[in-house]
Amino acid sequence: MSRLQDGTHDAFDPVIDETGDVSYPPVEHHLDQRDGKAIDFLRAMADRGVLSSEFEYKVYVCPDCSAEGMQYTTGCPHCESVHATREAAVVHPVCGETLGTDPRADADNTVEGQDEERADGQESLYCQNCDEELPPEDLKRDHQYRCHGCNAGFDSPTHRLWCWDCRHTCPPTDAREQPLYRYRLTATGDRWVVEQVDGRRSLAETFEARGYETAVDTTVPTSSGDERSVHVYAEDDLLDDRIVAGVHDSPTPADVEHLVEAARETDARPVILSTDGAADERAAELLDAESVTVVRATGGELSRVHGISERSRGDNRVLEWLGSFVPSSASRR
Repeated sequence: MSRLQDGTHDAFDPVIDETGDVSYPPVEHHLDQRDGKAIDFLRAMADRGVLSSEFEYKVYVCPDCSAEGMQYTTGCPHCESVHATREAAVVHPVCGETLGTDPRADADNTVEGQDEERADGQESLYCQNCDEELPPEDLKRDHQYRCHGCNAGFDSPTHRLWCWDCRHTCPPTDAREQPLYRYRLTATGDRWVVEQVDGRRSLAETFEARGYETAVDTTVPTSSGDERSVHVYAEDDLLDDRIVAGVHDSPTPADVEHLVEAARETDARPVILSTDGAADERAAELLDAESVTVVRATGGELSRVHGISERSRGDNRVLEWLGSFVPSSASRR
């Protein structure tokens, strides 16, 4: 979001590659697995008023494999094959039938009273629909579809969608339409970004002032070999102490579980800075059950919102250190 706030990107636009897949590259670069798909993340932020959405176009989702961006194609109304092409044809100007050679004529003989080929080299063609042979001057040239599967000719093909991934074809009505939007930062979103960035920076500065080495918007290793993202990570090698911190306007159960798991993997203390001091009932239960330190900045000072862990409650080190929260950052909120 900071990329929109600082002007690096004017908007997040959908990109469709050559296989029909839809992506938002700048967003996907900064998301991890728990954030889900970029398109779902952007919709959620739009629902919260952080982003505005502007319709761009739509794609079709395959009903068989759920791949996005099905390709439009034409099909044969007789055998449903999509191997049908529009080709030049000679038609009867009266009935519109495609003309060909007389199927009754013997390949090696001429019909009595008629030459197989005229002196000028132009051949007469036959209309099977009208049972009539037409001289070259009466012919009409046009275009018509021809199916390479059943060899049928027709003027109006069927409309089909073709999946790049599984090769399934279907009528457009069988596929799900998915609108795609351009996303821009709103005034509410601008304030939200400032709160998030200020919260991360201020926590990091506070920990650094106490001798911790910090990293902002980083990852920590897990026992399974994966990595887990955290907003702020602080470590003091001398004291063998670590802190993982998250900044949220209103932490959700998923936010709490993610932070607690990161704390377990690194043997660290979990801290959440809530920018509005709110949490739903389930999240509040998790915060207390997992002994997460939750603070809120008000008027340049920090106050405890939910239960502080027993380990930190005795000396109150976490809350005291966070009490030096930079006043200018908090006052800007």
